[in-house]
Amino acid sequence: MNIKPFKGVFPKVDLITSPGSFFSNIKYQYLEYRNSGFYNQSKKDGYFIYKIKNEYGTHTGLLCTTSVSDLRKGAILKHEKTLAAKEQQMMHLLLQRKALVKPVLLGYNPIDKITDYLKYLAKTNKPDIRVVFKSSNEEHLIWKVYDKDDVSKISKSFSKLKKAYIGDGHHRTTTIALLNSSEDLGAEAEKYSELLTGYFPFSELKIFDFNRVVDITDIMPSSQFMAELAKYFNIKMLSSAKKPTQKHVVTCYIDNNWYELNWKKKYLKTTEDFVLDTALINKFIFGKILNITDVRVDMRIKYYGGTEPLSKVVKQSNKYHVGVGICIYPVSSEELTSIADKNETLPPKSTWFMPRLKSGIIAKDL
Repeated sequence: MNIKPFKGVFPKVDLITSPGSFFSNIKYQYLEYRNSGFYNQSKKDGYFIYKIKNEYGTHTGLLCTTSVSDLRKGAILKHEKTLAAKEQQMMHLLLQRKALVKPVLLGYNPIDKITDYLKYLAKTNKPDIRVVFKSSNEEHLIWKVYDKDDVSKISKSFSKLKKAYIGDGHHRTTTIALLNSSEDLGAEAEKYSELLTGYFPFSELKIFDFNRVVDITDIMPSSQFMAELAKYFNIKMLSSAKKPTQKHVVTCYIDNNWYELNWKKKYLKTTEDFVLDTALINKFIFGKILNITDVRVDMRIKYYGGTEPLSKVVKQSNKYHVGVGICIYPVSSEELTSIADKNETLPPKSTWFMPRLKSGIIAKDL
């Protein structure tokens, strides 16, 4: 990977009385906050160790920039399709903001002990930036790495890395690449030659389920829907709310009841290495039963990351006359990397990565 140190822009944490409110607005108001004195830019190029502590554990990674050329040559691999409308919105924000304010989350399989080294540096030094989000009981910590030997060691390690996988930030990645290749921008396009990236080994990441709620009120009654499901699943009623505990098991909420759905074996027969439940659900439940052709844009479907409580799935389902909650077993990192390595994509909303990187904890001016 072609990574580089950079001059980070950091918030003046002691001026921020409400971190939740402040950082949630940075995506749109960074330039305003930057100009009013809430941020300082480091005077030296460096790498930055980023540690996030939350209820799911401690996650340690590296913040740096990565050349867009790594994306073009296939070293940074995607697993989702992007939407032109979202790219357009992101393009407008980048041109207006003139800064990268949220790192693209990249998962990777380490080839040496660099993660142990980053953890050692963090353990033996005090963090330079500490932001606590009380509402989510989450702590974000950053260590600045300016020492030439440390910078050289990190650069050398990552130069051996041949592939990294986008966990979060597909639209940011493709939009920056589009801006970098723009002839209309002229010399300005060179400002978009690097991505702001956060590298986390898969051992430091957790991939959660991504669940769905669909409004089928105008499509069919619940009795008909359950009858249609029986063509594809073996169904049993559950006594309480439950997520699937293994692959190829789906749980479903409808009419105040929970059901466990086990795919019938004939629908699992395929030549593919991995049969994803999200792909099966899109094909058979949304496509065959409900005649929903594009799950990426259909407004009848809402998505909930696996860290959200099941009560939200129930509440949203109950808002509709006939609402259906669908819970799916998480995709594994092996499934994700295998599909990305083939230049294929997962179905939309297949993965929910933790940790979630925040906008504005670190930024890079353009």
